[in-house]
Amino acid sequence: MVWKLSDLCLQCIQQHLHRYPDLGCNLTTVHKEMLIDRLACHDLFFSDRLIHIKNHLFTSSLRHINLQRCPQITDQVLQLLGSSGCKLEVLILNKLESVTDAGIQAVTQAQDALLVLHLKYLRNVTQNILNFITAPKLWFFKLEHCYNQSKTWTNATSLSSFLVRNPSIKVLKITLPHDFIPIIAKHLRSSLEELRTSFQLATDDSIEHLAQYCPNLNKLDLNGAKSVGKDSLIKLFQACTQMVNLDLGYCSRISSPPECEVLWTLPQSLTSLSLCGMMLHDKEILVECITRLPRLTALKLCGVPALTDETLTQIAEKIGNRLLGLNLSGIGVNEITDIGLKAVAKYCTHLEALHISMLREVTGVTLAPIFLDPNRASKITELAANCKKMDVNLLDQIMYSCPNLKILDVSGLNEVTDQMIITLADHSPKLTQLHLKGCKQVTDAAICYLSGCCLLTSMCLSGLHALTDKSIFCLASSCPQLEEIYLNGCANISPVAVQYLKDCCLGRLYVKHNIPNANPNQLMAKNLDTGEFCRADLL
Repeated sequence: MVWKLSDLCLQCIQQHLHRYPDLGCNLTTVHKEMLIDRLACHDLFFSDRLIHIKNHLFTSSLRHINLQRCPQITDQVLQLLGSSGCKLEVLILNKLESVTDAGIQAVTQAQDALLVLHLKYLRNVTQNILNFITAPKLWFFKLEHCYNQSKTWTNATSLSSFLVRNPSIKVLKITLPHDFIPIIAKHLRSSLEELRTSFQLATDDSIEHLAQYCPNLNKLDLNGAKSVGKDSLIKLFQACTQMVNLDLGYCSRISSPPECEVLWTLPQSLTSLSLCGMMLHDKEILVECITRLPRLTALKLCGVPALTDETLTQIAEKIGNRLLGLNLSGIGVNEITDIGLKAVAKYCTHLEALHISMLREVTGVTLAPIFLDPNRASKITELAANCKKMDVNLLDQIMYSCPNLKILDVSGLNEVTDQMIITLADHSPKLTQLHLKGCKQVTDAAICYLSGCCLLTSMCLSGLHALTDKSIFCLASSCPQLEEIYLNGCANISPVAVQYLKDCCLGRLYVKHNIPNANPNQLMAKNLDTGEFCRADLL
């Protein structure tokens, strides 16, 4: 793919910031924000550059700031940003190891226009940061995985004071013990629409407080809430009539009778439901609790024992024409086969996302009608089909049938070849995420061709032993939007090439590259005959 001219210009500026004395006057606010983000992503906040960043980029017009994983972001940097007079609407601070309470105070104090605030993995901050934040319009607040964020990290008084000063929070994602859920419910009341916190040890009392005070909850993740029971959930479902997204995965208490009867009372408003890992054996309840939901469009049933070919067929017959997303992955007690998937192909005519990973007896042949119909195949945007017995002909069909495919996972399939990936690149130009872990037939030829056709952002290439630095250089040249790549076991790829890839990407690239006996100082050189970069010892 061809780089955008604006990206090339910004890359030039970020490398030579001191050469542009009039930068602050000539650069738009959006591009200043992009440049600040990229300087942080590539660890370019050097001390000798701070004066240029302060004078030309930290201006009062800034509205969106995103600083993540940069060890050079210190309290001093945040103090300079805070003193610029900017009225931020979005502030994201993630994995900044040198930032303390003083930096958070400097950048958040007097920011009364804040709408979105993310604070994550800040190991040197304390509960005092809650005292600095006063934003009447703040609707999205995330505070997760900060240092020593345990029951003693904060107290009821500090949390209550914070919620009183920020009463408009609709989405709250905060890592706190379940004891604080009643406090959150009492203060945010009808304003709260989504809550993500530590529900693993949540009790019925916590759920009943949400039912009593938060009628507008529309998204709730109760995954792993093993102590929550039938009575409190019934109260919650009756009170929260606008609930659209609910995760009951691994809620063990309600998987057995009579507690499982609560599933008959699921809110009629639900559009997305996950029962992943729930050890529910009652087939009648499984079918009825799902088919009675008139608005359901996304369903996740990974590892549910009651899911069989028979129950899957019954579900597909009744609501298949409404489903847009279906996840059947995972090994269950009564594992589904191609017979169950035949019903999916017959009745689920509007599917956009389908996951059928780790199903040991599935070949996928009965799914062929989905991919043989151009209209249905064009609707598929996300597909995970990495069952070990996958039919080769179906894989071939998938590779050239889905023009709008964005995410594909065929990990572990030895049948995947270079030609399949090349065909995929030609017919799925919107592809952004590809998982090929363990697809041992895939070589540089496929990856290099793919990199020139698709704007990839995420790749898993672990276990592809035939890959060399050639693939990495192709990705560096053609996929500047790449955000993460997994290369574990790719011993023919050098750390030097990986570093080059990281330098070429626009944002911060997350790389996982664990290999045995790697030479960290492997010398790379340019072949003057071909113009390609390669290992010097191979010339």
